[in-house]
Amino acid sequence: MNVRIFPGLVLGLLSCGAAAATGVVDTVRPVVDREYLPAVLDMIAGATNAIEFVQLECHDDRVVRAIAAALAAAVKRGVRVRGLLDDGVDFNAAAVARLRALGADMQLDTPVKMTHSKLVIVDGRVVLLGSTNWTGNSMANNNETNVRLDDPVLAEYFTRYAAALWVDSAAEPDLLPVVSGTVQTLVNREYFPEVLGLFNAATQRIRVVMYGISYSPKYAGGKVNQLVEALVAACTRGVDVAVVVDLSDYNRLLNKVNMPAKEYLAEAGVAVFDDPEKITTHAKAIVADDAVVIGSVNWGKDAIENRNETCVVVRDAGTADYFVEYFSRPERCATPIAAKSAAQ
Repeated sequence: MNVRIFPGLVLGLLSCGAAAATGVVDTVRPVVDREYLPAVLDMIAGATNAIEFVQLECHDDRVVRAIAAALAAAVKRGVRVRGLLDDGVDFNAAAVARLRALGADMQLDTPVKMTHSKLVIVDGRVVLLGSTNWTGNSMANNNETNVRLDDPVLAEYFTRYAAALWVDSAAEPDLLPVVSGTVQTLVNREYFPEVLGLFNAATQRIRVVMYGISYSPKYAGGKVNQLVEALVAACTRGVDVAVVVDLSDYNRLLNKVNMPAKEYLAEAGVAVFDDPEKITTHAKAIVADDAVVIGSVNWGKDAIENRNETCVVVRDAGTADYFVEYFSRPERCATPIAAKSAAQ
């Protein structure tokens, strides 16, 4: 697998349809914000054999009905469709019934363990994963980060991952990570050591776009604290570190959870930004030098230590440059957070 990088990369013009013209092409393709729905519909429309998906949520709204209709059309042309949804979301049981009626093989996961993945695999050759839930709000309004991977090796791995969750979503999948070209799989408990290692090794730049960060001094030594403190350590040794965290106009609990991390990072000299208050930044994207982590993991104890989560590491300068530019757009980093000492 090769990712071709063209000179003169124009990052701001990148979209699903324009990827071949910009440099992040072919096997690894960023799919962000409003690009998700056309991307997933295109994958489903092109399916000839099998569609597998693992999703936290599957809502019954106008946007998701377009996906359901595409899945129904795939079933009619002989494609096998199988999906796993999280048991803890109240509308997912009805979604299972609806999709079964359309011919899909569906089930809920175990109540013992949240399945927070957002994963689609088509024909054992194409994968779409990241932060986007199957809800109209996620696809039509939120800031979201995903990647499409056109790679049979990666698709085969994630097919085995989905199959393991289908059999027993409470158990940790007995799968070794796979590296194909520039991409490494990163699921469940593999996330924390990989990301911490990337932060500790970074020498030039780190960017983090994160919906939720649950940092607290009382959890000294906790995994989230270690990630946050690694950002400070990197900043202290001269790495250019910047973080965007969601600021909600309706979710006061999220704002309360996120505030200690924002304050701690800002006090330590890290550039910290709120997104626009009326935009939900549900993305989970990390750049460390020329490595990018894209997936479903928020920085919370349960996400890192317990949930089923699906991510990849992409080690490619062009992809990293794209997500650095994505970070810097005004619909992400709207308001810099000043350190308390500087503000007083």
